[in-house]
Formats: sequence, C-alpha cells, structure tokens
Amino acid sequence: MKIEQIKEKFEIDVGAPMPTILSNEHNLYLIFYISNIDPNWNGTSVDMRTEEDEGIVTVKFDCFAQFKFGSPNDEAISGHPLYELGLEAYSIQRVIDSEWINELKKMNSVHPYHKDELFEKYEHFIFFFHDRCFEIVSEGYSIEENTKSNIRDEIERISKLI
Repeated sequence: MKIEQIKEKFEIDVGAPMPTILSNEHNLYLIFYISNIDPNWNGTSVDMRTEEDEGIVTVKFDCFAQFKFGSPNDEAISGHPLYELGLEAYSIQRVIDSEWINELKKMNSVHPYHKDELFEKYEHFIFFFHDRCFEIVSEGYSIEENTKSNIRDEIERISKLI
C-alpha cells in the first residue's frame, strides 16, 4: 500500500471546512468550504465560517462501495493506520493497493455471482479535514467548485438530485 497526493486547483479550508455528506445508494456528494483568505487579513482575529459563507466544492462520487466519516481529526492524524505511509491533513489522497478494497472483495466473495474483476474499478480516496476524516471506495469522482455558493444552498440543490 502507498499514499498518492492528489492536487486540485483549490485548498481545503484548514479552519472550518464543514464537510457535509448527502447520499443515496448510488451516489454520494461531499460538500465543503475551500480556503478563502482575505488578502487584507492581518492575522489578529479568527473568522468562523457559517452555512451562508461562499466558496465551496462539491465532490460527486459515482458507484461507491462504502464510506467512513469521523475520527481521527487533524490533531490525532498520527493514529490513523495509514499515517506512516504519508497521510496528510487538509488534503486529498488516493490509497494505492488498498487493504479496504481487498476486505470488500473478500466480503463479497460469498455472493453466487461474485467476480474479483468487479473490484478492479474501485479506488480508495481520503479527504482529510480539520475535525473529520472522510474515506470512500468508489469508481471515481468529479469536482464542481463554486466560489459564489454556500453549503446551505448547495444542500438544497443536491437534495433535489438524489
């Protein structure tokens, strides 16, 4: 196993990205705030994000097999089983030769129509935020960045799609 960093055009907000998940059994949407530092900020105050703040990313995962959302946070990242492989906070990563995918394949092997090849399309991704870690096994994802939208409005929009 190894960790591969995925670089996008944005940076995950390090203070309060407020990751939000909307899902049905076929698709999953992960919505979060991206870094939006005021060029006039003097570093003396903290600006808390709210659901009305603008500058989000929506990640759509197609045909996911399973996901995890929760611990560890950025302060406990060294306790994550993949930390020694280079796992980083506030980043997006792909796990190469994932044990999690192998576990899913093994669980499914009792199915009468199981084929190992069906699991070759899956990838293991990690989105590491400030207070939460999101991991998913899916066929891939697409990203929509919207600097003029907020989480509240995006939840409403996505709710109509799923």
